[in-house]
Amino acid sequence: MSLDGLRAWIGLVERKLTMRTRVFLVLVAIAIGGAGAGIVLAIDAQDNAVTKSDLQTVRDELTGTVAPAGAPQTSELEAELETLQAEVAELRSEAGVPGPGSGESKEPNSGTKDSGGAGPADQQQGREEAFEQFKEEHSK
Repeated sequence: MSLDGLRAWIGLVERKLTMRTRVFLVLVAIAIGGAGAGIVLAIDAQDNAVTKSDLQTVRDELTGTVAPAGAPQTSELEAELETLQAEVAELRSEAGVPGPGSGESKEPNSGTKDSGGAGPADQQQGREEAFEQFKEEHSK
């Protein structure tokens, strides 16, 4: 075998080896980049993960066991309702209108016109004034 033939064959093997090395290095670089991206995504997922206590809180809110933050409590609502009922009762007594379930007539002065009481027009005006006063007090 001639020396020139061996040199050509070794050059061919060297070119193939160089090409394989370059391809291998590119694949290694891609693998390292993918691994780095995977690590970053894993760390991000761990930071943003929902804990069991967060999940339980959401479940409780959905079932109604726990009131959401900022929602008024039942006791606060009941106290406000009692206050409003007392104000309505006071306004009714000022206007001369009996409360619900009292069994009295809706018109306390439904007798003769000379009874000395206020007429229906005066009562209506008094109710409107009381209502306006009520609206002003509670619009604040």
